Amino acid sequence: MTSIYLIRHAEAEGNLYRRAQGQYDANVTQMGRKQIAALAERFRDVPVDELWSSDLNRAVSTASAITKYHPQLRLHTSPALRELCMGVWEDVPWGVLERDWPEQMTLFATDTARWSVPGGEDFSQVPVRLERSLLGLAATHPGRTIAVVSHGLAMRALFCRILGIPSEKIASMPYGDNTAVSLLTADEGKLSLEFYNDASHLPEELSTFAHQSWWRAKGVGKEDTILAPMDPRKEGDEYSRCYAQTWRASHGNLNGYAPSLYLHLAIQHVKTDPACLTRLTVKGKPAGLIELDPLRGVEEEAGWISLLYVEPEYRGMRLGAQLIGHAVSHFRRQGRKRLRLHVSQTNTAAIGFYDAIGFQQIGVTDGVGGALYLMDMDITQRPWTLP
Repeated sequence: MTSIYLIRHAEAEGNLYRRAQGQYDANVTQMGRKQIAALAERFRDVPVDELWSSDLNRAVSTASAITKYHPQLRLHTSPALRELCMGVWEDVPWGVLERDWPEQMTLFATDTARWSVPGGEDFSQVPVRLERSLLGLAATHPGRTIAVVSHGLAMRALFCRILGIPSEKIASMPYGDNTAVSLLTADEGKLSLEFYNDASHLPEELSTFAHQSWWRAKGVGKEDTILAPMDPRKEGDEYSRCYAQTWRASHGNLNGYAPSLYLHLAIQHVKTDPACLTRLTVKGKPAGLIELDPLRGVEEEAGWISLLYVEPEYRGMRLGAQLIGHAVSHFRRQGRKRLRLHVSQTNTAAIGFYDAIGFQQIGVTDGVGGALYLMDMDITQRPWTLP
């Protein structure tokens, strides 16, 4: 009999930014790195003979938790352990998918065998390929203990297959938290579940699920947030109101704020690229916006954020992360490798947010209203290794 620890990857950009990941090669987040460290401690004294992972960055990064205390293990990767390929859904915000694909979103949640979008994988084949892969590993490593890192949807589908849960009942199978561990045994060509979705190694502050509790507590649905272009030529007053609020929060007053200048710049940005000014709404109500500078930083392969604003009543709900996710996705498609912005040296709340999201301070410059920190985040798609 072969034992298989099946592990969900750590929190990745799609989990934080609320975007469909599928086989989009997202990186792990700052929170994900902490989860990987906690996972390493869980496996410190667990004997492991073989280590396998999906070849996607977020899974490879998570596998470094096992090698921290088992450095003799060589990591093997396989595309057969990947997440469901979501075709045209990949890297699209979930709220946009809910708006544009309501019937398919319902099937995705309640009857996956009937889900189908252009370029998407046949969902019914996902547990089959994952099962085949795990049984293949068991056959070539009989009597051994194998750690395998895979993905939430794929693992959920596999558990349903093992437990005989039909597609129309998939909602009865809970998702596992990021880095949740399940133990399977393989014997005579059959997989059995010993336990599944155990995330007891994560304290509450490191649980992705715990940080997503705002939508349950405050009545905001998971997919009720929509990102859509905003036209400053038609909504100049609204844009200027948001900019003034941001300026006041940063500097304590409006000294030096020139609304006509910043509105003019926003109009120029949108003329160059309509996606450079994007509004976030919650249940149709404006909740925030982000403005990108399409030309700045090109030579340095850096994308620039000119403005990020979240309405006071929606702060603390991780909505700012969704706006950052838009910037990351937008600039990656253009080949930019870094994301940059300025933040007032006195705006401690904003600095804390950017630190938590993955930005680092790399300089200080003089601004109209006072000193500004230059914040920078690497958005290159690549695995991260636990030190």
